[in-house]
Amino acid sequence: MNINQLDNFVNIINNYDNMEYLFSTIARSAGPTIAKEKASSLITFSNNNRNLQSIWEQFKSIVEEKLDVNYFELKKDKTSTIVLFYNEKKLDSILKEEKNIQFLKRFGYENDMKLEDALILLSKRFENLCPHEIGIFLGYPVDDVAFFIDCPNEKCKMVGYWKVYHDIEEAKNIFKKYDDIKNNIISLIIKGIKPTEILKYKLVS
Repeated sequence: MNINQLDNFVNIINNYDNMEYLFSTIARSAGPTIAKEKASSLITFSNNNRNLQSIWEQFKSIVEEKLDVNYFELKKDKTSTIVLFYNEKKLDSILKEEKNIQFLKRFGYENDMKLEDALILLSKRFENLCPHEIGIFLGYPVDDVAFFIDCPNEKCKMVGYWKVYHDIEEAKNIFKKYDDIKNNIISLIIKGIKPTEILKYKLVS
């Protein structure tokens, strides 16, 4: 994706009405999740940018219908709303993996916790700061998440969607897949496809 294409993309979405602009923000930020390749994605809607927090409130009820993705509001105040967009089956599966369960117990999560209850606890822990275990919910490898917490002074091997301390090649493949999906979405929008219509098209290369 070159600079001219990105400039063209920005010009296009800046001319959208509020609904399509909101969905363009969700589509390009949570594209891998919408494409069912990532468990979840985190987006902050603030009123510093085109009053996105207010626009989110207006149109959030049709997100699941238009983008086939679930959402959970983790934190909301007068200036912003932090939203986790997620695939229910994919996220539920991740939270049931034994290694992840044992890690999450450190932060008060329990065995056989229902997905909604886990999200509610995550939201409560979001009240003061972004909790480290968010990495598990976002589908990051538990070994990297744990190492980031337990060895904060250790230099990571690579930085992408998360800080990589272990399997670089696997991480590179995942990062490329996520980037390709986002670029495909941008390309579709440049071609004139509205964000609310992207599910009709192939997102995974």
